[in-house]
Amino acid sequence: MAMQEVLDGVRRIIYKWVNTISPLTANVSEGDTSISVEASRRFEIGDQVMIKNDVIAETGLIVESVPNDTTVVLSAGILNDWQISGNETVLIKTINDLFIQGIYIGSPDVIARYPAISVNGVSRNSEWLTLESSKERYEIEITVYVQSSMHEKGYRFLMTLTDIIQKGLKRNIVPLVNDYSVTSLVSDVSQGDVNIQINNSTGEIGDYRRILLEDEFNRQENWIDHMYDVDPSGSGIASVHLADLLAYDFDAADTSIIIPRRFVYNSWPADIDYGTIHKGELLKAAVIHWFAEEEEMQYFRRNELQLK
Repeated sequence: MAMQEVLDGVRRIIYKWVNTISPLTANVSEGDTSISVEASRRFEIGDQVMIKNDVIAETGLIVESVPNDTTVVLSAGILNDWQISGNETVLIKTINDLFIQGIYIGSPDVIARYPAISVNGVSRNSEWLTLESSKERYEIEITVYVQSSMHEKGYRFLMTLTDIIQKGLKRNIVPLVNDYSVTSLVSDVSQGDVNIQINNSTGEIGDYRRILLEDEFNRQENWIDHMYDVDPSGSGIASVHLADLLAYDFDAADTSIIIPRRFVYNSWPADIDYGTIHKGELLKAAVIHWFAEEEEMQYFRRNELQLK
């Protein structure tokens, strides 16, 4: 399995956490503190946020509480009226009034603008895990760069951003790594259900028995106990009996069924180093040392030809 797919998966996690954006779902007026959004799950107490559309923005807002999955409460009333019709209006997390300018795979010699993040593969190790599978361990360095000339504001940004990234990595200890299919539910399902119907137009499931149900608010991993009423041509609908009961309600219109083909079962941001680095100029930097462990099946042991 390729290292680059792990790097892509890590970059996807980082992007979601440092560029948290959620559209407003209701108009707000001057003085309001309660903001209705599509999903509030990555906003936290104390976050600095802004409201913007494609014309104007209001900055310097602070999150006081997140009472539910669709509401963010601010510590002070907003200064403008905001409409959800016309220009798309969104709530965006900011960090010390700064934004990430780029998230790079590898460690480029020249980075055009700062602050920036790079995701760099360091090593890969392999050892036997079972009689027919190996444990593949990936070591990755995630580096945050801030211009040294920014002094205290830049250093505070560096520490805050590093904390946000490591928090996102800790909340995704079973990261979704590239090489997966996505399909959809045929009909709504409820908490406690064990039978679901999914679209199987390209025969995505095959021999892979692990699936993930995910909407804007919840994600649940489950194993397929067995399938029935499957169209042998690979088109139409597949009925699936899950190994465990569903923990949430899932709406067919908003739910993705993810069928992974890689099995990362453990990961962690183990260490963080703070310091400076030369990359054409002196930069403040923080390096997060992250690892992931994956089970890789080694079927060749039973079918590899010996004489031919």
